[in-house]
Amino acid sequence: MTFAYRHEAERVAALALPWEKLEGKTLLISGGTGLIGRFLLDVVRCRNRAGSNIRVVSLSRRPRPSEENIVYLEQDVSKPIAYDGAADYVLHLASNTHPKQYGEDPVGTITTNIFGCYHLLEKARACGAQRFLLASSVEIYGDGDGTPMDESYCGAIDCNTARSGYNESKRLSESLCQSYRAQYGINCVTVRLSRCFGYDEKQDSKALAQFLARAVAGEDIVLKSEGKQRYSYCYVADAAAAILFVLLCGKDGEAYNVADDSEGKTLGDYARLIASFAGRRVIFDIPKMQDNTVSKANYAELDCTKLKSLGWKPLYTVSEGLRATYEKYKNA
Repeated sequence: MTFAYRHEAERVAALALPWEKLEGKTLLISGGTGLIGRFLLDVVRCRNRAGSNIRVVSLSRRPRPSEENIVYLEQDVSKPIAYDGAADYVLHLASNTHPKQYGEDPVGTITTNIFGCYHLLEKARACGAQRFLLASSVEIYGDGDGTPMDESYCGAIDCNTARSGYNESKRLSESLCQSYRAQYGINCVTVRLSRCFGYDEKQDSKALAQFLARAVAGEDIVLKSEGKQRYSYCYVADAAAAILFVLLCGKDGEAYNVADDSEGKTLGDYARLIASFAGRRVIFDIPKMQDNTVSKANYAELDCTKLKSLGWKPLYTVSEGLRATYEKYKNA
């Protein structure tokens, strides 16, 4: 039994949630070896140590050896689901989530999101699953208008670029869930995740992950912009907790924004904070040509009032999460 986040997972597993809904149930999860999926499995391990007897079937292109109550199966979710067993809850977390992946595999990014959602919805329908949860993204909003965006904000996205494939396929996946609700009566909920971070074995090309990697290596942090962007972020523990709140307490058909509370910091502020962990500095190297694999949004802060109405609240500030992530990488 391997815990990536024992202490944080124990905190989430102790939250006041209706855990009895999961006792003796089977969760089918795509992306169970990803950043958030691994954390959720750590929470399941904690609950099972207390006797919850939750079974997980994790679908991934990079499976791990199975263990008690957790079965890892090799599966590309853009293909029909090979697992033919039962599932009480289906969670679609698998996705290309890194800018480098968008640039190198824009088609695969779209097919994993859309076909993966379709195949898992079909599985939920065949199993008579109690609930389907889709992990969507802040990217569906595009560039904000300077105020925190709630779930009714429709956003603005230039669809005529390869980079928009991630945004648009997440939007379409949400629409697909609503269509399955309307046509087949599938119980569906959606979490719109902000920019999530945490210790991850896989190489991550998102900005905070790059900053952390350079700090851990004892190097200065390089900013490719002026660093004035203002985004919402979420430490992996709070993202996983939010998913559980929505899965167990959310209203059928609703979407919920997920982000830690704003600290009023810009991207540049967080770069300087991370550099300070290693006693380094931030240097600017702004390219003349814009990188088409990165988000063009300058403002993307989320209003999480709706999620908090379910009883969720952040366990960590963004700064605390960044410090914890830095320490995990340093001690790995």
